[in-house]
Amino acid sequence: MSHSKQVAKKTGEVCVRGRPREFDTDVVLANASQVFWNHGYHATSIDDLCKATGLLRGSLYGVFGDKHGIMLAALDHYAEGSVARLAQRLSAPVPPEQALRDALLHYARVSCALNGQRSCFITNTALEMQRDDETLRTRVAAIQRRMATLLAAAVIRGQASGAFDSTLDEKAAGDFLLCLMQGLRVLGRAAQEEDALIGIVDVAMRALT
Repeated sequence: MSHSKQVAKKTGEVCVRGRPREFDTDVVLANASQVFWNHGYHATSIDDLCKATGLLRGSLYGVFGDKHGIMLAALDHYAEGSVARLAQRLSAPVPPEQALRDALLHYARVSCALNGQRSCFITNTALEMQRDDETLRTRVAAIQRRMATLLAAAVIRGQASGAFDSTLDEKAAGDFLLCLMQGLRVLGRAAQEEDALIGIVDVAMRALT
């Protein structure tokens, strides 16, 4: 890769006909993630992404390489916010069991509010990705591992306070809670009643005690 393209990737500038074009990469990726989120990877065209971001094909290709590259960058951008928000909810200044339950209830309520329109971008991507797309598979797995680690840490805090069973394996519990969160997203997409999803959260909380 030339030095000019390396600089472009870092600054969000793309040389078009000899003139640099500047844009806010965060805004571009936020808009791109909405398109992928709404329509899925395969149904999204480059024209869709150009329209959503306001950029020309050359600008998108110059920074992200191709549609797959845009998808990976958009997923990373979405995941950073999603993981940060989960960490914030789990570390709320309340008893650890309440922080965990509140975090899970958030996913239940958001899932119902979507009213069958769309699930979590990360969940959608995991369901849609092709078996041979190792790059995307690795990326999704890394995101899920970060979330499971945060959930495992919440379980450890609950064990330390005496709220959760001290014999639980925190990694297995974290994976269990991640499955629950992703499952709530899928059930919410099928327009489940909020009370039903809250009941599922309550069962999961009892399983930890």
